[in-house]
Amino acid sequence: MTILIIGSSHKEFLRLNNYFNTLDITGIRRFMTVEEAKDDQSSFLQTEVDLIIFDVIFTQGYDEEIYQNIQLLHRWVDAPILLSTTYDKTKTIEKAFECGIFDFIPKPFSYTHFKARIQVALKYREETKLRKHREMNWQKELAIAKKVQKNALTPPLSLKHIQVDGLYVTSNTLGGDMYSWFKINDDLTAILLFDVMGHGVAASLITMSIRSLLKGMITKLIDPVFVINDLNRHIYELFSDENMDRFLVTAIYILIDTKNNTLHYVNASHPSGFLFGKYGETVMLPANTPILGLFPTTQVTKKTLKLSGWSRVILYTDGLLTLNESQTIDVNQFHSYADQDNADALQIFSENNNLLENYYSDDITVVSITITL
Repeated sequence: MTILIIGSSHKEFLRLNNYFNTLDITGIRRFMTVEEAKDDQSSFLQTEVDLIIFDVIFTQGYDEEIYQNIQLLHRWVDAPILLSTTYDKTKTIEKAFECGIFDFIPKPFSYTHFKARIQVALKYREETKLRKHREMNWQKELAIAKKVQKNALTPPLSLKHIQVDGLYVTSNTLGGDMYSWFKINDDLTAILLFDVMGHGVAASLITMSIRSLLKGMITKLIDPVFVINDLNRHIYELFSDENMDRFLVTAIYILIDTKNNTLHYVNASHPSGFLFGKYGETVMLPANTPILGLFPTTQVTKKTLKLSGWSRVILYTDGLLTLNESQTIDVNQFHSYADQDNADALQIFSENNNLLENYYSDDITVVSITITL
């Protein structure tokens, strides 16, 4: 344990030191000024400082200097600061608390008061250290969970007529975004992007639970209506326990048929996707089906679009809407990447919007699909 006593006279330091000895507390260091303690920090900051006693005399014209020193100590060392003073003017003590002290010890010293205040301060210090330790462990576990979730994303897909790439930017917490795609056969390719509403551990667990179902579900059922119906049933049944909160999921599922030159999709309350043609024409893929997980069965609507030549489909989650104040997507920005390779287009989009340089409150996920027939 390391305790700093700053500013006390030799006589008062001896008294305080005796009090600490009575409490079986050692590791006491004395400094005349805050500057002296900072200059000599290498000799005692090899271990954490647990407590600071700052002994001051409030005199006219020096109050602000004392407040500045308190603020300096508060920023410098993360430990409770006890102000030792004979001055008990309410406004002065209140200002000292505002500047960062934990408590004050009135002089002349009373062992009973001293013991009570020291014990409370040290208990607070131990609880703070324990909480920080838990927070550090939580951050480590959070980083691992983010990595596991990111590793569950499907790697890029490159086929004769189709290229699929994804961009996933994690938020400052766990999120619910996930994409996945599968080559069903030589003619059919399926792409699913979904977003579990909410954030945190619960949303992440639901995301990974859904992810584990997708391969078997999509490769077996294939058709968008069947897949979304089955996905809705699974999500609803995950929360059949009345004591659990219900999670809702938005999703957009696309089935590309290169034999018949068609694109089938279902959009379950997900942000509208975009289908761009070679000459700048744009077709939106708006929501046509209710959100998933609200009822055991739902009315699923499938829409079919005809494909020809070159096309690019852009899908995204609502985290992308936080990039600007209008909460809308500028379609023109995607047109500007039309002459870029599929993966390069996503990379340029990410760089132009500084996606990897910021921290967001929600995951940002974009999927780019280039179809060449």
